[in-house]
Amino acid sequence: MFSFKKNNLEKIKSFIRNSEEVQIEKSDKEELIKMIRPTVGIRTKTSDDKYVKVGKSKLGGKPDLPKDFEWPKADGKPMLFCAQYNLAELTKFDKEDKLPKKGFFYVFLSLDQEWREFNGVNQPYKLIFSETENIVRTEFPDDLEENQTFKTALVEFFEFYTIPDDENYKLFELEKKYNNDLYFFFYQPTEEFIVEELYQDSDNMHQILGHDRSIQSSVVYEFASKELGLYGAESSEHQKRWNDILELSKTYELLLQLDCYDSNTDLSKFGGSGTYYFGISKSDLKNKNFNVIKMSFQMT
Repeated sequence: MFSFKKNNLEKIKSFIRNSEEVQIEKSDKEELIKMIRPTVGIRTKTSDDKYVKVGKSKLGGKPDLPKDFEWPKADGKPMLFCAQYNLAELTKFDKEDKLPKKGFFYVFLSLDQEWREFNGVNQPYKLIFSETENIVRTEFPDDLEENQTFKTALVEFFEFYTIPDDENYKLFELEKKYNNDLYFFFYQPTEEFIVEELYQDSDNMHQILGHDRSIQSSVVYEFASKELGLYGAESSEHQKRWNDILELSKTYELLLQLDCYDSNTDLSKFGGSGTYYFGISKSDLKNKNFNVIKMSFQMT
């Protein structure tokens, strides 16, 4: 049915238009096709720092940092280094031209001191953008506990595409039209086609940019909740402020996802089956200002 000469975007469009599994009107299919976002996909491969060139994108291992970099701390303790992304490696996949052409993103996380795990609730974190390319492989701080490091996994970027989360505000009107069955009529078959048919060799939740692939409800609401001081609050408080959350969520988008349940890493020893989502306001992303980043953590 689908020509292998077509690129993946055209295959997705063809699936939406022609598959009997997508049971919505033709005009709505075209509306949803317009929502498809180019996304930077991420594959990983288990490795070892001694085989990894300084500056290469990777998860875990020892970070490659500017010489004058001050290791971030939380509650007086060193944070855990989780990932580094070399933006020069992914620029050809940044089809919307949203990111700097060079520099690095670094992800540091801390443990919940009571439960000794990642949990996302009031958890200190740092997503740091550095333009400096004069970097060195850096030893861990002496006071970082031995088990608070992660094995190395190489990162490879590739062309990927995402559709809005089934609970994203962009689908509200269509949800009403299809009596809240849009998940079955469109989202589920399309998402399965993208992941299972086109990207069988990339079974993880890592990505940069695009629509969030949330485990629970769309994380843009959680980014907004963080700004409003409602993250982790009772559901009744969220209901009272829902209109505020909804409007503010429209100003945010996903910057990157970090999947702890990737079998090529051991992030799961603290993060279980969870995924971290880092969000940024659309205005800050447009201005390439990465100083204010919101974080959310979701688990199955």
